[in-house]
Amino acid sequence: MAQGGNKNSGRRAVIDMRPDKQEIIKDIVLNRRSMAEIARRIGVDYSTVQRYRDDKITEEMRREIMAETRIQGVETDTEIINQDRMDVAMTYESLARRVEKLITKAEENEDDGFALAAMDGLRKVLRDIASMQGKLAQNLTVNVTLAESKEWVTLRTILQEVCDEVPAAREPLLRRMRHHVLSVTKEEDVL
Repeated sequence: MAQGGNKNSGRRAVIDMRPDKQEIIKDIVLNRRSMAEIARRIGVDYSTVQRYRDDKITEEMRREIMAETRIQGVETDTEIINQDRMDVAMTYESLARRVEKLITKAEENEDDGFALAAMDGLRKVLRDIASMQGKLAQNLTVNVTLAESKEWVTLRTILQEVCDEVPAAREPLLRRMRHHVLSVTKEEDVL
C-alpha cells in the first residue's frame, strides 16, 4: 500500500521543490512573513509550513541565515558610511580647489593681503579634510561573533559528533573551552 504523504514515504517536501526555497526559509527564520502568509503565498496549508520549519530547518541553518543577515546589514551600513565620507571629502576637495583659484587670482593681481588670507583659509580646509578623513576611518569597526560564523556552526557539528562517539571527551573539551574563556561556551547548548 502506498504511503502518499506520510513521513518517510520518500516524497520531497513541497517547499524543497520550489525555486524560491531559500527565500521561503529566510522568511521563516527571520520572521519576515507570518507562516500563514507564506502558506497562502505558495498555496499550501499552514501546517505544511509549520511542519517544514520544525522538521527541515536545522539550528545550523538558522544560525547561518542570521549570520548572513547581520553581515549583509553591516556591509550595507559600511557602504552608506563610506559613500557619505566620499561626499564630504568631495565637497572639501571642491572647496580647496576654489580657494586655490582665489589664491592664484590674488597673486596675479598682486593683492598679497587677500592671497595671504586665502592661504590661511586653504590651510584650514586642508586641516579639516585631514581631521575628517582620519576620524571617520578610525571609527569604522565591524564585529562578528564566533557563535554566528559559518565555521563555528560546522565545527560545533563536528565536535558534537565526536562527543557523541566518545562521550568521555565532552567534559574535558567543555572545561578547556571555558578555561580559555571562549564566548561560545556561554550558550546553554554548546555541545
